[in-house]
Amino acid sequence: MRIQESKNFKIGGPRATYVLVICSLLNAVAYADWQVMAVVLQSIKRDLGLTDSQIGAVNTAYFLGIIVCTLPVAHLVDAWSRKKMIGLMALAWSGFTLATGFAGGFESMLLTRLGVGIGEAGYAPGGTALVSASYPESQRARKLGVFNLFITVGVILGVIVGGYLSAHHGGWRTPFVVFAVPGIVLGVLAFFMQDYRLERDAGQARSHGSILANLKLLLSVPTLRWMYFGLGMFAVLQVSVGTWFPSLLMRAYDIKEDKAGLVMGVVTIFGLAGPILGGVLADRWHQRVPGGRMRLASASIAIAAVFMLLVLLAGLDLSNKPLMMFCAAMMPLHSIFVGMAFPAVAATSQDVVPPHLKGLSWGAAMVALFMLGGAWGPLLVGAISDRLAGGYQGLAMGLAVTGVFGFIASWAWFVTARHVEADMRRASSLGLSESDEKQLASGHRSAVTNANLR
Repeated sequence: MRIQESKNFKIGGPRATYVLVICSLLNAVAYADWQVMAVVLQSIKRDLGLTDSQIGAVNTAYFLGIIVCTLPVAHLVDAWSRKKMIGLMALAWSGFTLATGFAGGFESMLLTRLGVGIGEAGYAPGGTALVSASYPESQRARKLGVFNLFITVGVILGVIVGGYLSAHHGGWRTPFVVFAVPGIVLGVLAFFMQDYRLERDAGQARSHGSILANLKLLLSVPTLRWMYFGLGMFAVLQVSVGTWFPSLLMRAYDIKEDKAGLVMGVVTIFGLAGPILGGVLADRWHQRVPGGRMRLASASIAIAAVFMLLVLLAGLDLSNKPLMMFCAAMMPLHSIFVGMAFPAVAATSQDVVPPHLKGLSWGAAMVALFMLGGAWGPLLVGAISDRLAGGYQGLAMGLAVTGVFGFIASWAWFVTARHVEADMRRASSLGLSESDEKQLASGHRSAVTNANLR
């Protein structure tokens, strides 16, 4: 089976650019809708009378929606349509984002954030698969680097614009209402993207296996098993930092959400360099060594974990200005190196699977990311903070604990790199058409190479 290039689907060119633009903008909207929650946590906590543990549970509900729905939706992405699922999911999560702005208590907040998670569950698999397929393999990481760059753009918009709207234009409810609008518009535009079919030589559409059979096939790939575990450990660190860092600033310096959002946004701006730099370096390293992309991911997350732990040294003495300046310099560096890892991981998830499993491969990655780490990381930090009586010191200690998981992710991804080359060869054989398999058996390898994954 192969991705069929036709007059309706072109690798490279204007249609691929349209896919990249729409998917990248939706990536920004999705992360803005998530990240705005971090900058208004303190306001929600005061207005609705919630504890740190309840706030952590609200964030966990969001991730629970992603965990439960990502695999079924990712299967539909591969079996039905990438662009249609992307459009439908964008409309769904934007609707629940709008509803969040009208939540009246803990239970309604849980339900609306669960709905946002359910809506966003189909986006990452569809977007990653469609962007990846729209460009040649040699450009995969750098194009996914652009795609993932807009994660950082979304985070910046969420914390800066969300914080400003909350502080000056009606409170914490306003940014949820405002951010719902672009998601609805882009969701409609997504239906006009190109999409691909998987075809046999005779032109028949591929018949997909069951979701359980396809998951079994994915988990038989050593690269993916180690990669998924590493993503979970990565998420404990990064999702917790994204969730709690604005609150850390507000508690430490007694500032409002607009100033905390501005500081977080300025720090995150430095992180814009991460996905682009990571994508370019990952492609170059991959050309030299098949496991080079995952080696880059391993190194970058280890360095990011070190910088995060150095940031938290400020907790030792908030009145020590030289120490505070040193810690302030560490946070932008953390943001850059965290961003470098994701394009390499996303590209590798596509490298080691045949075309009919591309969406599900990244869908399973998202489930692993949230179920193994992202869903309970913020809850862990909140619980540690409550146990230590809250305040700046409690949050700092909770975040310091999550730093250890960054080193575990680095080790897992280093092991991942050892399996990439063999699994890429295996993916090629699994993606062949019946005639390709006959050619391979006859020794016509060059013909197979030209007809195989683009």
